[in-house]
Amino acid sequence: MTPIEELLTQPGGLSDRLRALRTQAGLSGKELAEACGWQPSRVSKIENGKQMPTAEDIDTWAEICHADDETREHLLRALIEAQTDHRDFKRRMRRGQAAVQKSYNELVRDSKVIGHFETAWIPGLVQTPDYARRAFTEMTELHELDVNDVDQAVAMRMQRQQMIYDSSKRFEFLLAEPVLRWVLGPASVHRGQLDRLQTIIGMPNIRFGVVPMGVPLPTVPQNSFQIYDDVVIVETFLGETTYRDQDAQLYIRVMERLWQEAATGEDARALVLRAVNDLPPDDEAQR
Repeated sequence: MTPIEELLTQPGGLSDRLRALRTQAGLSGKELAEACGWQPSRVSKIENGKQMPTAEDIDTWAEICHADDETREHLLRALIEAQTDHRDFKRRMRRGQAAVQKSYNELVRDSKVIGHFETAWIPGLVQTPDYARRAFTEMTELHELDVNDVDQAVAMRMQRQQMIYDSSKRFEFLLAEPVLRWVLGPASVHRGQLDRLQTIIGMPNIRFGVVPMGVPLPTVPQNSFQIYDDVVIVETFLGETTYRDQDAQLYIRVMERLWQEAATGEDARALVLRAVNDLPPDDEAQR
């Protein structure tokens, strides 16, 4: 189940409320769709969390089901809450990190355009196993997780990487230059990670770039974020917040503005190679 499905279909969630309203009105999904002038599949997708309804969808749904104004307002308020969803990592990872990674695998699988702007970590879709293990180990320690499933989480993330070879999808990886230089553990691990980055430069369905230090920027890169079609996820130390609609579009515009000053192609490769050459010896990196 993707994070969006999980949010919409939780007990008392928006999909649950809309299904209950339809049932109370004595309508089948097909009958409601016909009354709304929709394809029959649209009702099913909304009720099963596969599609986020719009405010217009909810107004139409409520009208056909003869909902009162109070019910309609509650539904619209639930929509607003669903469009900006925050979940803390401690609760999200209570059953381990592998399950969270599985949900991201499904999110990538169901998306056509996947974008990452990163100020801290190399994107998970192009991490090496050793680098990913370092990331998951930090999460386990930072959030004092009861379930230590680092190896399983690494394996699940590696499964996701197979999707970058799907030519029907487009991937955009934009990194702030410091990401190339954060040495998180032995220099050998970071060296292997930087070598991995070079293998994706020039792939036909991948746009790779680095925002270099020392260039004037049209927008301050305040934080990392991920784009899945028209859904944006922002991660902090505490958790992740999901944005949709107009809020998501703001992040998408920011991404395009940052691309204006990005080094791409061989210029990006040169920055990666420079970071490799500046790496300290392994023993010095571990002091």
